[in-house]
Amino acid sequence: MPFHIPTLFLVVGVLYLLMPAMAWVVLSGQRARSVALWCGGGEIVGIGLVLIGLRPNVPDWVTYPLANGLMFCGNLMRAQALRDELQMPWRHHNMALAGIGFLALYECLRQLLHDPLLRFEWGLLGQVCLFAHIAWLARRMAHRDDSTSARWISFIYVLAASLLLSRAVRVGLGYSQPNAVAAEIDGALTAGAALMSSVIGSMGFIGVFMERARAKDLATAAAMARQEEHNRLHAQIAQLDRRHSLGEMAASIGHELNQPLTAILADAQLAQHGLAAQRFSQAQLNDLFEDIEKNTLRASQILDRIRSFIRTKKLMFEPVALPPLLQDVADLASTEARAQGVSFQFDLEDSHLRVMGDSIQLSQIVLNAYLNAIQAMANSPQRLIRVSTRREGAQAVLCIEDTGPGLAPEFAAQVGTAFFSTKEQGLGVGLSISRAIAEQHGGALSIDNGPAGGARVTLRLPRLA
Repeated sequence: MPFHIPTLFLVVGVLYLLMPAMAWVVLSGQRARSVALWCGGGEIVGIGLVLIGLRPNVPDWVTYPLANGLMFCGNLMRAQALRDELQMPWRHHNMALAGIGFLALYECLRQLLHDPLLRFEWGLLGQVCLFAHIAWLARRMAHRDDSTSARWISFIYVLAASLLLSRAVRVGLGYSQPNAVAAEIDGALTAGAALMSSVIGSMGFIGVFMERARAKDLATAAAMARQEEHNRLHAQIAQLDRRHSLGEMAASIGHELNQPLTAILADAQLAQHGLAAQRFSQAQLNDLFEDIEKNTLRASQILDRIRSFIRTKKLMFEPVALPPLLQDVADLASTEARAQGVSFQFDLEDSHLRVMGDSIQLSQIVLNAYLNAIQAMANSPQRLIRVSTRREGAQAVLCIEDTGPGLAPEFAAQVGTAFFSTKEQGLGVGLSISRAIAEQHGGALSIDNGPAGGARVTLRLPRLA
């Protein structure tokens, strides 16, 4: 089926509008100028892409100079956002001159020289230069802050710049055409570059602030440790550990979110073609709309899961069913597990096994155990996490075992103590927090080696009748 490129750009433009808005909501507590520039720039780029998608129905001045000018200025704002973070911002008048100069030369090539090839090449190379500059700035941030999320921003913008540069070279050599409708594959690659920079770029930008908040909160928590009571300190470090866990999975979460968004794009494009050709029955259209609704709900559930896990709230004890909680946390860690070739095996003896506790804190214990198991099995030939529950008298017992190398004898006595970690970049607070949460719930947490040799985490909690 041939691509309908204007529709493709229209759908990508709509998605481009959604991602910066999502980043603005997630970073609601970080109202820095750089956040406003990044999210605002993304919205402006999205408007430009939507205008390109409307090209068959609107005047040329809207879809050529205005659309390209908006995309140039939007990406210029995104570059300024990263320069703000690096404390090397451009002067406002220099940015204005750059935007005016870009548009002036673009219009000169379009109106005076009437050269569509040079006009197209100039517009494309302007975006390539900005993408490359954003990638360089993100790389500097990654080196300065040791930020994995910034590295992902750099990588995705290098890839997007390479795709756009490839198209510019192909057009210059005569292997492709400036008209996106005629050059369907190249047009789709251009739209794909925009989609990747939106999804992964926005998730990476969120990750940068999560990592920074994590480091800042850790420093604050360490300073408060000498002057505040244990319970308040414990709650703050627990919140930090949850952010740390999600920060480690930022790239995986971005990939997981990209899947339903890509599916929505494909279904919307298919529906557009079917309606245009008048060959879809009502039942087929209903199926497509149901798929779009299902994938939209899936993306919403991913965001709700992240927001619920990192939100700060007062401790709330209520009946909690353990089996659904174990499955939900496995879903949260599923993309990270798949990336490492790890699978889950559940042996849940009682589907109604319940305890009294705070669901977010109990989820934190489980997620910490899952992530430790995934990392421990990095070099293991078999990578399996076995999760089991059972009743023992008045207690509910949860066991999480892995097939990794297990605990070394010299570390066995120290595992679970505060600020001790066997990982090079570990904070050394995860298991300590988990043990404190278990005790706060009237239970106990132990870590040892299971019968098969891998590490085993056992959580015992008072069982609800």
